[in-house]
Amino acid sequence: MLPPAKISGTTLEQTLIAEGCIIHASRIENSVIGIRSRIGGGSTVVSCYMMGSDFYETLEEIAHNRDRSIPKLGIGDRCYIKNVIIDKNCRIGNDVRINGGSHLADSDHSLYTVKDGIVVLKKGAVLPDGFVI
Repeated sequence: MLPPAKISGTTLEQTLIAEGCIIHASRIENSVIGIRSRIGGGSTVVSCYMMGSDFYETLEEIAHNRDRSIPKLGIGDRCYIKNVIIDKNCRIGNDVRINGGSHLADSDHSLYTVKDGIVVLKKGAVLPDGFVI
């Protein structure tokens, strides 16, 4: 069994959040946030399905990855994520902007796919700080 979600300073609107989440986002709306998801401070998530993570990172793993410039599991600080499906175990760095919508052409990349304006991050994708779609 997992503990309930921990949510601090976040405005939630029409959102479902699974157990074990640690959320410090500024706003989440029209979204489903899956098990063990982490969302950093100042982030906004709109119309998204975040599948979550299969495990928690230990503090030692977080520190080791930070030294190698690998983001934590989940969504980092000050991100804007809209119209995105985030598969399991994705790492989204700080200041990442993903604005899905009809303005995006259908395409397939190594980290993500765009179909009908919806961005789908592939399982285990790692988006570095400042990444923009």
